[in-house]
Amino acid sequence: MAELVTTDSPAAAPAAGALPIPGDVAELIRARVGEQPGALVEGLFRSSLALDRLPVPDSSGPDSSDPADAAGLPAPEAVPVGRLGGLPALPAGTAWPEAGGRPMQLLAELDCAALATAFRSTGPGGEGWPLPAEGLLLFFHDEWLSDFTGRGCRVLHVPAGAPPRPAPAVEQGAPVVPAVPVRAAWALSAPSYQDQELERLFPDDFLVAFDLAQDLAERMPRPEVRLLGWCDTDTGRPESHRPLLQIGSGALAVDWGECVNVSFWISEEDFAAGRLDRVRHGFEVA
Repeated sequence: MAELVTTDSPAAAPAAGALPIPGDVAELIRARVGEQPGALVEGLFRSSLALDRLPVPDSSGPDSSDPADAAGLPAPEAVPVGRLGGLPALPAGTAWPEAGGRPMQLLAELDCAALATAFRSTGPGGEGWPLPAEGLLLFFHDEWLSDFTGRGCRVLHVPAGAPPRPAPAVEQGAPVVPAVPVRAAWALSAPSYQDQELERLFPDDFLVAFDLAQDLAERMPRPEVRLLGWCDTDTGRPESHRPLLQIGSGALAVDWGECVNVSFWISEEDFAAGRLDRVRHGFEVA
């Protein structure tokens, strides 16, 4: 039986409002760590939105390229929420974000109202939408991945309705990538062995957390694009931060060299306050 920290520890306190854990996942957890530790592990699960591209209608028959099942998205329920790539709807007077004197690359433009709808209508209910419910969220990053301090990104919350802004002229690079319309649906997200919150539950045996996390990773869907939740990759975790958005390179027609994913991280303090102007950049190199 796994030995765990006592329940009066802040790290062990289950999250308020238990999320619905699928029966097979709950059985897996309890088989690995037991009843009481299992309940604490379940308390770490988070809500997220899994994003995938909208299926392209095929006049010759049903769309067989729909990746909804692979992404863990219930196709009939998923809600269109905006797009990856394309040109940003920047209001007049809002500058195109730069890094090192170069225009950043737009990775996502997401409609806040649609995200909130997807979160509430496809989820288990009972949870408040934690991000803005109006306007657009624009996610920019430094495609050169030149800043290892985490400052190579910007998230802008802007009013909806502005026309797309033409991209600045550049000698090298690609501030605009082909647009990919996406939809979203609520998805359960589990911590990794790299997340201290899980590791701290089993201070005397790291392998318990490692093996459990591996089991969960194999059992639960890991979408190419996830908003909120836990990090699905081996990207380093900035201390006291959580992932805001993570995008695999396969979701966009981009050339990031050996980089396989990028992520946007928000501090727990800023997340609670709804502050988006200090988001940090992360990326993983294969």
